[in-house]
Amino acid sequence: MNTKPIIEEMRFPVKDVSHIQNRLMEIGGRNGWYGTTWLWKTRGMLDRLLGGIGYRKGEKTLGELEEGEALDFWRVKRKLAHPFSCALEAEMKLPGKVFLEWKVEESCMIQTIRFYPAGIWGKVYWYAVQPAHRLIFWHLGQSITQVK
Repeated sequence: MNTKPIIEEMRFPVKDVSHIQNRLMEIGGRNGWYGTTWLWKTRGMLDRLLGGIGYRKGEKTLGELEEGEALDFWRVKRKLAHPFSCALEAEMKLPGKVFLEWKVEESCMIQTIRFYPAGIWGKVYWYAVQPAHRLIFWHLGQSITQVK
């Protein structure tokens, strides 16, 4: 990836760090994506039509995310315990590479999307879907950090 990434960062207030870490460890698979699952499944259907892997609902162990593990159409690239952070790489068909990362600090969860566009079409794609992505990822972050 020798291209400059397009970075979107969102910050969400956190009251209970361990609760947020647990929610992140349980994301995907049978638990879904906290209110945005239908959007991810729709994207997965489109991916399958384009010859990609689609939304492969994982049977991951609840409460665990392991490096290298497949998680729907993502793959866990990195997971650290203290401070908690996790990075997923999308395996869907895209004109570039995208990573979804979370870091949990004392009073904040930072959700970062890094897209490495493949040429001009990658940039066109990203900026065309950016408004929808902002809404989807904002909702995902809000849903993760909600305390019930």
